[in-house]
Amino acid sequence: MVRDRRLFLAATLIDALGSGLWVPFALLFLVHGQGLGLVDAGTSLSTGAVLALVTGPAAGVAMDRFGPRALLVAGNLVRLGAFCAYPFVHSGWQVVVVSAVAGFGDRLFWTCNAPMAARLAGGRDTDRVLATQTAGRFAGAGVGAAAMAVLPTFTSPWAFHLLAYVNAASFAVAAVLIRLLPRAEARADSPAGSWRAVLGDRPFTGFCVTHLAFTFASASKFAVLPIVVRDLLHGPQWIAGTAITLGTVVVVTTQRPVVAVLARRSRTAGLIGAAVLFAACFALLIPLEAVPLGVATGLILAASVGFSVAEAMFGPTATAAAAEAAPPGAEGRASSIFQLSWGLPVALAPGLLSLLLTAGNALTWSVLALTCAAAVPALLALRNRLPAALREPSPPVPA
Repeated sequence: MVRDRRLFLAATLIDALGSGLWVPFALLFLVHGQGLGLVDAGTSLSTGAVLALVTGPAAGVAMDRFGPRALLVAGNLVRLGAFCAYPFVHSGWQVVVVSAVAGFGDRLFWTCNAPMAARLAGGRDTDRVLATQTAGRFAGAGVGAAAMAVLPTFTSPWAFHLLAYVNAASFAVAAVLIRLLPRAEARADSPAGSWRAVLGDRPFTGFCVTHLAFTFASASKFAVLPIVVRDLLHGPQWIAGTAITLGTVVVVTTQRPVVAVLARRSRTAGLIGAAVLFAACFALLIPLEAVPLGVATGLILAASVGFSVAEAMFGPTATAAAAEAAPPGAEGRASSIFQLSWGLPVALAPGLLSLLLTAGNALTWSVLALTCAAAVPALLALRNRLPAALREPSPPVPA
């Protein structure tokens, strides 16, 4: 089991680093490598990502039928094909198709990732495995963001094509490693999965709805910060850049220690703490326009650290909790519903935040703070209705 866990972790770390590295380069690739306009490239990527979201339920049904290992391998192979195709796209509709295919591979991966981790690790070890994955994903994004300061000076298309092919190769390696894992199919005594079992489980669906507050906070925490600094505070862009870089470093360095501390408490307690911390950090940003730029800079940097600790608290904890709370036999369907609570806020956040920001800085951060605060009573109401493993701390490790 230890060998299997290490293989799985190695495969998913390769996936996380590659995916994280690609995110900051996607637009650069399409604009400088493929010659698309900025608006066309951004709109096409977003359209493809939204279209891919609708494949989540199908991925869940497939996982319940074929098991998580087969779907994880398939997800990596689908993304291998998509990234091999990226160097050949030259129009908006082609980007929509290829990004939708890549997004479908993402849905397969994320639907099966937590259930597979739960089967290989179990208990609070699942949180630790997911925490390591999260650190890897943020590390990849951080490396990509840092490299953007240098690599855009190289505008030759072959350099961007090489990046796509290297990413494709990483998915091939991950697929091979996952193929070496045991099948981890559903047990013979598990009940047959059904959508009724998932959607009729009110504590589970309530948990997924509550989780929207966390994912909206995660998708929003830095999304409008560069615009706020430039257009409202009229400050230098290094403020936003430093805050985002600082946040990435904090997540990477504190993710595993934070999860180790939370292992001594219930998962719901950890999520409540994350909601309170998110709300407090958003509240720090409400008076940005009313204070001197130096004070505003300090508030932004302090909020960035707090955001990142809250991210480390809720991400692996919520994902492991959802995997544990899934109805037996319907883990794939349940995971696909939970993954929608990740995907929807990411897709909707840019438009919602734009509307809020037109009404003012204070309103934007106030709405985000209140949204996070609302998760606290929701979790308290759900606390006694969720499985015991979510309500109780993990047992002490034997000496």
